[in-house]
Amino acid sequence: MSDVVVIGGGVAGCASALALARRGLSVRVLERNPGEGASWAAAGIIGPQLEAAGDGPLARLCLASRALYPELAASLVEATGLDVGFRQSGALRVAFTASGRDEIAREVAWQREAGLAVELCDGDAARARAPALCDEVAGGAWFADEARIDPPSLMRALRIAAERAGVQFRTGAAVRRVLVDREQACGAQLEDGTKVEARWTVLAAGSWSSLLEASGLAPAAVRPARGQIVELTPASPVLSQVVYGPGCYLSPRDDGRVLVGATMEFAGYVTAVTSRAVRDLLTAALRLAPALGDAPIGRTWAGLRPHTNDDLPILGGGEIARLVFATGHFRNGVLLAPVTAKIVAALVAGEQPPLDLSPFSPGRPGLAA
Repeated sequence: MSDVVVIGGGVAGCASALALARRGLSVRVLERNPGEGASWAAAGIIGPQLEAAGDGPLARLCLASRALYPELAASLVEATGLDVGFRQSGALRVAFTASGRDEIAREVAWQREAGLAVELCDGDAARARAPALCDEVAGGAWFADEARIDPPSLMRALRIAAERAGVQFRTGAAVRRVLVDREQACGAQLEDGTKVEARWTVLAAGSWSSLLEASGLAPAAVRPARGQIVELTPASPVLSQVVYGPGCYLSPRDDGRVLVGATMEFAGYVTAVTSRAVRDLLTAALRLAPALGDAPIGRTWAGLRPHTNDDLPILGGGEIARLVFATGHFRNGVLLAPVTAKIVAALVAGEQPPLDLSPFSPGRPGLAA
């Protein structure tokens, strides 16, 4: 019997497994199909300020996680020798009209009052930071502390570091139900009937979380939201920082690649890339940065984000003892990985979590609506 079984081998599950193993616990991760989930498909934007329309529990959770990323990235380099592509590059959020620029200013006012790094800019100042932007850009906001990462590299490093810390991975393990004995979780049962027992169970199954029997989650608590991405491969780098604009975002890589994303569709568990989505993303990207017009299309793909009705993750314990939830991260899975791992490790160790988890409770009102 392991100390902990983690259901799900995405970024939340792997980061949590690593944190638990580094505390000396024996950990086993059960994953259906490596590389299938949202973690591998993400654009890798570490941007809690970019999309935060106001202050609140989610914004604070995301900010806390961003603060943990430099340490996590450095520890992964030390443990594996792999560069995970973590770059504190800053990010721009821009608009095409004066009214759009003013709306951005209103939405980030709380950040300035909270002492966060945010600088309002006009069109010329935005283009000074990112010369590839079109003349139509009327301005927006610059967030100096935002960052980016390469999710496939992050996932490889997390897996290797976890294995070196003693975590055992079981691939092809489709979990049917959470094992519960006398109102206490004690592992997981696979589709083939195999039981994997553990003293603690962590549910980090992403978009598949509500499909598990006996977890206590309602069938509609978590559902998949498809996000499609187009990769462009210009001959030389066009951008160094993340740009969030009307109709798309642009997430660059050191080698010049630019990820254009992302749609938000409720299409069930379908991960097909559609011609309409590719057209819309490219139209928005070329309007925002015309210099990308001659860039070859590298790849297209789609991931399934675990969405909840209130857009908040599901973190912490519920009615079933020794069952810890780490799911429902929606668009913030990669961003929230460090703080999720810290929360999971603290709860399993019987410690106070690093922040108030009541807004993210699996039993909160409206989650199953």
